[in-house]
Amino acid sequence: MMKRTFIALKIPVSKQTAEKIQEIKSELQEEKIKWVEIYNIHITLFFAGNTDEEMIQKISSHLEDLLKSKKSFTLKGKGIGVFRSLKSPRVLWLGIEKSEYLQRLKVEIDLMMKAFGFKIEDRTFNPHLTLGRIKWLNDKSNLKKIIEDYKDVEFQDFIIDEIIFYESILTPAGPVYQVIKQIELH
Repeated sequence: MMKRTFIALKIPVSKQTAEKIQEIKSELQEEKIKWVEIYNIHITLFFAGNTDEEMIQKISSHLEDLLKSKKSFTLKGKGIGVFRSLKSPRVLWLGIEKSEYLQRLKVEIDLMMKAFGFKIEDRTFNPHLTLGRIKWLNDKSNLKKIIEDYKDVEFQDFIIDEIIFYESILTPAGPVYQVIKQIELH
């Protein structure tokens, strides 16, 4: 049986950051945006897609081996922006400042997944927290203003101390993320 899987960093959102996200949501409440639940916020390291049971077992154990000597680390959340462009925005995100450690980790996970026959994306890894998927905007200038207002806002330092291999179950109410394997970083 196939399961839709991905490897991600679980992001512990602080109360202050949750409140700032709530402010952004209320400033955009007139817009048609599918917001990500705070407890679902993560950084995807590798989206595997449909994966069979046997492969899931192999990935779990290799991932554990790969990560057993890895240390926990900190990422800084800063600014918000959109993917695509302001002309046709699709995703509203909270930015993550560049981290060499995270970039190296991503490369190692990519190589592991490539060895299992998965295709690695050619686009540059751009760590971000998806806040919402934009369906329709009535007022692009409002969105532009909000991005401007928040571009230098430092949200919080996210302490990353676990990497999770998830199954994503699509439901009409939105995706449900089920933990397949949770690996602690030391």
